[in-house]
Amino acid sequence: MALADIRKEIPRTFFHILGGLILAGAGFFLPPPLNGYFLAVVFCAACVVEGARLLVPSVNRAARIVVGPFMRPGEERGLTGAIPFTGGVLLAFLLFPRPVALASMVPLIFGDRAALLAGKGFGRIRIGAKTLEGSLACLAASLAVYFFASFFWPAVFGYPLLVLIGASITGTAAEALPRPFDDNLTIPLAVGAFLLLAG
Repeated sequence: MALADIRKEIPRTFFHILGGLILAGAGFFLPPPLNGYFLAVVFCAACVVEGARLLVPSVNRAARIVVGPFMRPGEERGLTGAIPFTGGVLLAFLLFPRPVALASMVPLIFGDRAALLAGKGFGRIRIGAKTLEGSLACLAASLAVYFFASFFWPAVFGYPLLVLIGASITGTAAEALPRPFDDNLTIPLAVGAFLLLAG
């Protein structure tokens, strides 16, 4: 059952990571205010598409043909995570300097997916709606990516070790918050604020 749950999430994980890297790259490499305009357009497009899906059945059917493999069963007739995800990236690059915003993407793009895969596949110890195993995976994945990035890109990720650990812990705590908090929003904002204060 664990492996079956993980296999179901593989297409969505690929979409989540690729989409997150594209948005984060655009936010960092495009000069202000062009990066903000681009991310705002993507966010508005997500809102329009999601609204059209809910209001127009034919649009929803077309969307399910295109992105059906990336959708969970409950999202076929409801909202997906596209709006909070694009909104979280947009807010991070509007509120924080570009290097800080980019660094705040690590737990969102990698840690969040590690938490979901570990929680669905191997989670046993519940923490509200989340699992201890998922939170530990989020922490480990975030920290691993931070270490890797700090080695190859110290100009952006070259924080002291304790700061990287703190950012990973902050992202993990933000991911574990219960509803109505959405981790697509809480992770980049919490981690960005931490790095801004700690850096």
